[in-house]
Amino acid sequence: MTYQEAVSVFTPVSAKEAAQGIKEEEGYVLFIGRSTCPYCQRFAPKLSQVAREGGVTVHYLASDDAADQAGISELRQKYNVTTVPGLLVGDKGVARVVCDSSLAPDEISLFIG
Repeated sequence: MTYQEAVSVFTPVSAKEAAQGIKEEEGYVLFIGRSTCPYCQRFAPKLSQVAREGGVTVHYLASDDAADQAGISELRQKYNVTTVPGLLVGDKGVARVVCDSSLAPDEISLFIG
């Protein structure tokens, strides 16, 4: 599965929409990545599998969106997303973050909850 095929099942969002989702929703799942990142290319298909099998809605923020760089930088700084791929689970303003492309699908599923 290619990166583009993997992220095609995710819901694209802007940094502003992602920040709002993390702040207001419970169990808001956000994937931050870019197509040119080899680690993202490794991680996205596993996350896509978890999303499809578990019926999980994953929101996708393309970290290389030039038009949204200020918002992306602010979001990454606020939630300490130091590298991509970044996976966040937000619950009413509190976010758990992991940036580890080596996670197996079952570990991703456990992290998402």
